[in-house]
Amino acid sequence: MGDIDKTRDRLKLDDIEEDDRRDLFNKFVDAGGEVVYDSRKKINSTTTNINANTNSHIKKNNSINTNSQSRFEHSDIKPKKESHPTNKQTNYEAIEKIKTNEVFKPANKSKPLFFNFKLWLSAFSSGVITFFGGKVNPKFLNFIDKNVISSLLEMDTLMFNALNPMGINDADSKNKREKIISRFATELEDVELLERIKDQYDEKVYKNLLRPYKELDSPVVAVNYVNELKGMFRPLYVLHLYSSKIKLVGEKAMSSYAIVDNMSRGIVNSRISAFKRAVELIYSKYYPKLLILLQYASKEKLETLEEFNRFLEITDVDILGYYTKLKLANQKLHESKIEAAKENIGKKDEEEKLNKIESIGVKLIEKCVSFKKEDNNIEYETDPFYTIEENDKIYRIKVLIDFLDREYSILFVSNKVKYNLVYDNLVRTDYKSDFNNIFLSLSDINSRFNEYSEICKNILKVEEDEAMRFEQRVSMLSERNGQRAYISKNLKSTVMSIINSFKKKLDKLLLDKEEREKIIANPNDILTLFADIGNHKKRVQGYNVLKALTEAYYFISGFNYLITEGELSGAGILIDKAEETIEENKEEKDKKEDKKEEEIKENEETKNENNEDNNEVNNTEENEKEINNDKEENIDTLVSDNIDEDVKDM
Repeated sequence: MGDIDKTRDRLKLDDIEEDDRRDLFNKFVDAGGEVVYDSRKKINSTTTNINANTNSHIKKNNSINTNSQSRFEHSDIKPKKESHPTNKQTNYEAIEKIKTNEVFKPANKSKPLFFNFKLWLSAFSSGVITFFGGKVNPKFLNFIDKNVISSLLEMDTLMFNALNPMGINDADSKNKREKIISRFATELEDVELLERIKDQYDEKVYKNLLRPYKELDSPVVAVNYVNELKGMFRPLYVLHLYSSKIKLVGEKAMSSYAIVDNMSRGIVNSRISAFKRAVELIYSKYYPKLLILLQYASKEKLETLEEFNRFLEITDVDILGYYTKLKLANQKLHESKIEAAKENIGKKDEEEKLNKIESIGVKLIEKCVSFKKEDNNIEYETDPFYTIEENDKIYRIKVLIDFLDREYSILFVSNKVKYNLVYDNLVRTDYKSDFNNIFLSLSDINSRFNEYSEICKNILKVEEDEAMRFEQRVSMLSERNGQRAYISKNLKSTVMSIINSFKKKLDKLLLDKEEREKIIANPNDILTLFADIGNHKKRVQGYNVLKALTEAYYFISGFNYLITEGELSGAGILIDKAEETIEENKEEKDKKEDKKEEEIKENEETKNENNEDNNEVNNTEENEKEINNDKEENIDTLVSDNIDEDVKDM
């Protein structure tokens, strides 16, 4: 009771007038407050004291049995008749009268006395709730929206840039990262500590909490958002004990990054200061208030380690050092695999590492998809990707998504392919709906592609600004390149997640013969499609449904490989020069083949100069058709040959 008495003295509750006290009490009850009675507390001088261990029940007519009466006599306590409140008495007076005749039950051992009132008072005095209704204080919500989120993102961005420096290519980026990590060779847990910072901010959870405040202009009732508050608090709880260490380790990481990237000391110091300010705001100002709000909303004490771990469901994964141990174990396993591989003679080609479906998918992409801007209608400066290099990974991912949408989306979102609903143990599976959601997700990230193109434009402007001082240019380029790398990483991660889930869905649908026959209602229907603008004929025009789905499956499998393991994977922004050289060689070979074909045509035309005009025209047209359809025939043959073998017989 010491804390309650101190609170009463601090608030000077004994000096409040009786009428004001009654009004305050009634407002507390209306707001959801509850009075828990202490068996040791003296209720009122006008009422008699009652022993806490008394088990007798006082009836409304104040009749007391013999055993209860004897207890009162031994304890020198006499029962008082119940006084019924008159019409002139207030609600407060009535409650004061009735509570003297209530049976006092032992307080819950897990809950302190006046528990709800104490939580309310703590939350109100901390400024996280309003006085009435248990609503989250708009000022606190504004603090989260304007200060907390920006600080969390700043911490994440600074640490990501420090631990993932940008290089000329993937190899250069990897080399720089290894140099930075080597500074933590004996303290790998420090690296894990910094990498866990990215988990501090969950955009979805924060949006759910702030949505009524920002979009609906309505109050946020704390008890209705316990899950969101729990999701916001949990990652902070995991790291809050290390807040001082985070500052030191973060400074070390950024200093190491500055050495590797030849950054000026002034720029580094400004970033270190910004990082420390963000850490201070999150763990010294935001964390305590969020804890109080969570306690109030959940009606949990959350004082002991056991209570925190139980309520937040803390597991071994959440404990710092878990991922470090896992990483070391994986390294040992990897080293053992390398040693085992050295014993084998010879090396396998990259195509052999791919499974058959992925290999066909990569070949399909190489034959059908062009990354040249003129082939993708990117010819004017108004296009967002006009200034971006053709070997940019994000640019190529965008081209592949556009090709997927243009050529194959009709198989998944239109009525050309009919999908049956299936029920497995009363669980409904709707492939059509799932495919629609996948393409909606791909459409939703268009804004993030535009965001990436904008940052690239800003980088180009800085590079071309000759009036800018050298140090200022270096600073701005470093900052914007960091933003570019951060956006590129998150965008690739999102696309990878979508394409991977798409591939898994098709794995189950097409590789399981029983599943395929049960779900696809019209596998043998021939597809008749309208041509796009410019009389572009879709690749699947004239295919039966199963063949079309199979080719789309090959494409998605190849796409998934490129973005997870192939040339579009990795931390670098641009494709390695070695890979570019290979592509250039392929283009040169294609050009040589085209020249040979042209020479053949010229020779044929020369031989037929003396023939009739009609015959000459006919021969030329036939040759042109053969030349134009060469690539298509090759890939169509590849797809057709593998449909029966890889799909129908599975």
